[in-house]
Amino acid sequence: MMEALLKQAAAIIGGCIIAGLAAASPAATTGAPTRYVDLATPFERVAIATVGQPEAVRVARVRARIDALLPGIYPAGDGTDRAIAAALRTVPDDRRAYDRVIARFPAALQDAIIRFQGRFPDFVSPLPVYLYHSLGQRDGGSDYLQPGKRHVMLFGADMIARYHSDVSLEPFLIHEIFHLEHARYFADCDQLWCMLWQEGLAVDATATVVAGATDHQLLLDTPAPIRAPTDRRWAEALCFVAARFDDTRSAATASALMMGGKPPAGLPDRFGYYLGLRLTQATGMDVIRLSRLDNKAARPVARAAVAKMMQQARTSCVAPPVDAPSAG
Repeated sequence: MMEALLKQAAAIIGGCIIAGLAAASPAATTGAPTRYVDLATPFERVAIATVGQPEAVRVARVRARIDALLPGIYPAGDGTDRAIAAALRTVPDDRRAYDRVIARFPAALQDAIIRFQGRFPDFVSPLPVYLYHSLGQRDGGSDYLQPGKRHVMLFGADMIARYHSDVSLEPFLIHEIFHLEHARYFADCDQLWCMLWQEGLAVDATATVVAGATDHQLLLDTPAPIRAPTDRRWAEALCFVAARFDDTRSAATASALMMGGKPPAGLPDRFGYYLGLRLTQATGMDVIRLSRLDNKAARPVARAAVAKMMQQARTSCVAPPVDAPSAG
């Protein structure tokens, strides 16, 4: 996640670029100003301008307008075309909430970065940042776009409107900003422990930056409260993770971290976010120090924390192996 692509955002045309996050505080001036590109507004303008036109024409107009600003953000294919068409149909009903996100996003992003820099003073976004209509796919996250595998940070105005249109917006942005900071030291990897480590640290960092953050602000109540039902089946949650600690199969990650991921019986969707938070806290180390560990250094720390929690919970299952399995 570390290509230095920020300058590409500044090169994109016209009034879509929102320059921003500079001299609001000394912390905010520690690096180049962070900018973001508003693709959410052009999408809405095309939707409004093409009402009543054939669906295929409307989809083609969206593709032409958005691809001119960021090629590849909507992959080619009939599936994406259907998703664009469906999103265009929802614009009249969703417009008020969607416009509210567009209006709030600049100040919320600025405030989130300034607050984050209070604990991570060297942070400057390594990626260009875009606000767009995600077609129901994401509220936030980085991605690689074709052509060229350009690495970008994407925030979905439509999903933010659904999940973060209240006091959770700034903490959500801090959560995602942390992932960019963490990627300076820790590389993406497929093992379940990696995912739990990344998401648990992001929740922990948000709790550190936003004093007194609620579970709603920590993203621990989507799609329903996570903490209490996970606590009720804590031993089962730990045993699930212990048995799949180095599992690279997507089913393991989905079960722990995704909505609709079919978690073990009795555990809530996305229980891994809460378990990951408990894992990082069980290390006894400050989140800033933890965030500086690379993959090789992080695994034994994460493994020891899981084993410690298992001992405290008096589980009967086997702790994760001390040594990572061979790649061969």
